[in-house]
Amino acid sequence: MADENIMKTNQTTIANSADNKLLELSLKRRSIRRYTDEVIDENVINNIMKVALTAPSSFGHRPVEFVIVKDKETIQKLADCKSLGGSQIIGADAVIVVMVNQDRGEFWIEDGAIASSYILLAAEQYNVGACWVQIRNRRGLKKTSDEEIRDLLNIPDNYAVLNLVALGGKGEQKKTYTENDFDKNKIHYEKY
Repeated sequence: MADENIMKTNQTTIANSADNKLLELSLKRRSIRRYTDEVIDENVINNIMKVALTAPSSFGHRPVEFVIVKDKETIQKLADCKSLGGSQIIGADAVIVVMVNQDRGEFWIEDGAIASSYILLAAEQYNVGACWVQIRNRRGLKKTSDEEIRDLLNIPDNYAVLNLVALGGKGEQKKTYTENDFDKNKIHYEKY
């Protein structure tokens, strides 16, 4: 019982603390769609990817893989693989292609989405602008966006591209979320 009370006290202290780094990142993280010419340090990209590699996956299969694209011409071609909304990556310093090995992932969408969320939060930690760009179920110019990206980057057929994450210097500033932005009516306990 004493251990349980200590654990509850520690959880309350952390929850009430201004030192909740994950909450701080979540409050600041916004989708950035305009970028500066800033080049992201390779160490920062490597650290962001280390965070992505810690993302949980179904049954621990770790089916999510990534292609990091920095070449501006290839980034433009990636944008062209999506008939609507691909322009959000133009101007980014790097684009991370999030793909999942379908031989190892029944829950491939969930696994890729969790890894992408980790990337978005890790980018904010380094004050790097980031934006999720949906690829699954989107049309390219001639085929699906997924097929066109797999062709462009030589990705094997047993992989599916879920999304892209654009990374770059923040070319726009968005306000941080505050406590007033929380719609606590969306939280339910025990029943709806």
